[in-house]
Amino acid sequence: MYGSIVLKVAFGLIGLLFFTRLLGKKSMSDITPFDLIYTLVLGGLLEESIYDEKIRLIHFFLALTVWGVMIYSIETFVQKNDRINKWIKGEPCVLVQDGQLNIKGLNSNHVEMEQLRTMMRQQNCFSLQEAKHVILETGGTISVMKNEKEDTILTILLIDEGKISEKALESIHKTEDWLRERLRKEGQMQIAEIAYAEWSSERGLYIKTYADSIKEPYEIDG
Repeated sequence: MYGSIVLKVAFGLIGLLFFTRLLGKKSMSDITPFDLIYTLVLGGLLEESIYDEKIRLIHFFLALTVWGVMIYSIETFVQKNDRINKWIKGEPCVLVQDGQLNIKGLNSNHVEMEQLRTMMRQQNCFSLQEAKHVILETGGTISVMKNEKEDTILTILLIDEGKISEKALESIHKTEDWLRERLRKEGQMQIAEIAYAEWSSERGLYIKTYADSIKEPYEIDG
């Protein structure tokens, strides 16, 4: 029994190393959802087979081989077919283009405004006003190109997809009446028409309406 477990673990490790090298080098940030799926499948195969005496070494070796051949075949096929590659592995999506929000792209990728702000902060971009282009990569990370003239400042999200954030207003000691008055001065009367509004003491309000949303985002990878 113990010998079988040792052999299965050894074969699993060797198989993982072999197919990882075969499929090419990738950093963790480059892993796509498809890469994650086949890695989890291998882990499941190894986990289920180690302690199950009914699964012999030859069965595990067969499953590992079939898994590897299928993944290699899929990888080889998608590399030669751009449409299938985009369908399986996804493609980058421009979330902000020339300072304009891509609402359709945000919704299709299930990215909320606060999530977008969190990912931007991780790229040292603390305000949407600073961002010229924001691209959601296939691995789930974002790339940010900032406006060169903009200094980094910390902003507060006051309106998120047509809804006022009461807690955010309280944190800066402002009221909803104050916000509505500021919006009126900016020529924005309807809260529901505002996709995004941030505030900073240095710059005041920065507003993006649904009407500002870009209609045709760049296809950056063809």
